[in-house]
Amino acid sequence: MPKFAIAFVTPSQKSQIRHKLISNESRDTALRQFFTEEAGDFYSTDDQGFYYFKEDFFDETSPSGSIIEIEQ
Repeated sequence: MPKFAIAFVTPSQKSQIRHKLISNESRDTALRQFFTEEAGDFYSTDDQGFYYFKEDFFDETSPSGSIIEIEQ
């Protein structure tokens, strides 16, 4: 199963970096798992919240996150 390193800068007064290694079937499912476990405090926990999270995560001007697949 692929493994992904995901990092995210929280959108709060005192920004923090959340980082996690996640094994999952695909990049999207790994990102969804990360959202559920690490970013749900900053967005609504439904599909709309995930949409806004991904929009912030992949923003072309100032992305709030990074995801890379780790070769095994």
